[in-house]
Amino acid sequence: MTEPVDLQPVTLSHAAIWALERLSQPRYGRDTPALSWSITHELIRAGFVAVSENGRRATTLTQAGRNFLLGRTRV
Repeated sequence: MTEPVDLQPVTLSHAAIWALERLSQPRYGRDTPALSWSITHELIRAGFVAVSENGRRATTLTQAGRNFLLGRTRV
């Protein structure tokens, strides 16, 4: 039998939330906004963004990131 997992609420800095909101906006041919190393790693550790390993290292929003933003808009 598996033990229940205690999920801790994710605490992000204001800068990371701002960056997550900017990543979610359509950019119509523009590159993703440049993020600092610390903000990028904060979002990766939270599971809200993924970074592709091929060439351009593009940052993309994960489903968890989308769900986090949807939860913020509902509050």
